[in-house]
Amino acid sequence: MRYGVWNNKGGVGKSFLSFVLATEYARANPKMSVVVADMCPQANLSEIILGGNGAGSKALAGLIKGRQTIGGYFDSRITSPHALTGTESGFLIHAPTYNASAPKNLWLIAGDPSLELQAQVINQISAQTLPADAWKSVHSWLLDLLLACSKKLGDKTTVSFIDCNPSFSAYTELSMMASERIIVPCSSDGSSARAIDNVGSLLYGLGTQTYSQGFASKAKAFGMPLPMIHSVLLNRSTQYNKKASKAFGAMFDEIKDRTNAMLKSAPQYFVNKKATFAEIPDNHSVAIVCSHLGRPLYSMTPGSYPVHDENPQINKDPLDRYKEHVESFLSSL
Repeated sequence: MRYGVWNNKGGVGKSFLSFVLATEYARANPKMSVVVADMCPQANLSEIILGGNGAGSKALAGLIKGRQTIGGYFDSRITSPHALTGTESGFLIHAPTYNASAPKNLWLIAGDPSLELQAQVINQISAQTLPADAWKSVHSWLLDLLLACSKKLGDKTTVSFIDCNPSFSAYTELSMMASERIIVPCSSDGSSARAIDNVGSLLYGLGTQTYSQGFASKAKAFGMPLPMIHSVLLNRSTQYNKKASKAFGAMFDEIKDRTNAMLKSAPQYFVNKKATFAEIPDNHSVAIVCSHLGRPLYSMTPGSYPVHDENPQINKDPLDRYKEHVESFLSSL
């Protein structure tokens, strides 16, 4: 299964969530191979997986320079847009090679800032009239890469997580075409509520006047299936007595209402034709420490940790609560 983690709104914690889900899933399923594709030009997720601030940043810089990144693969596809290059599995990075804290079965396709520059070229090639399926070929680049990597690691034992950029640019379109399911993280604000409507319009063409060049229309024309919504994840909620606070709960109710409205109009885009929601509480200092050190959630214990010139404290109750909710959500994957 290939999961895309995407919301049209930024700042909802997609990258850290992708890190947590991938590493926790890898730990819980040691016989599986877990591949993380970093499709954000910022490549924050790659830096975390490669060892965090400092070591991870240095390792990522080396991979970018050597073009062993998603940008490097797209470089090769720009010169061979309609055929596999045969080098696909060479872009797999074994995470423990760089980060001893990473699960042994975790693999990375590293992010690359050049995605921003490549987006325009991707659009130009996919708009060509010859060959007739140019749009399909180009929008399959990431899928081609993930399928080749999955074949190398074992088709039946590979799960992929794709960290998607908020903008619905060319590389996000490729991410959607490579995803079978999407997880939509939301924070407690009006922008996240509106972003639910944006998911419907940008990805599925809902609530907009359909036109021949629209993403959903083009995918349908070429027989390319769109990913279904696995769940809407209510992220970073402040909780009291194991429930979201009234303020957070009120906004989450609005997000649920908009999701259910989309379900009513287009149930075919939801797994099992139902809307599934999950809550992940505020991670407090956990995200800062895990990201800085490149440490998976399961390895964290209460205590203080060095982050630059500070030593933030991770307390037992919020850590246990966060782990509990993550474990509950993982059981749905």
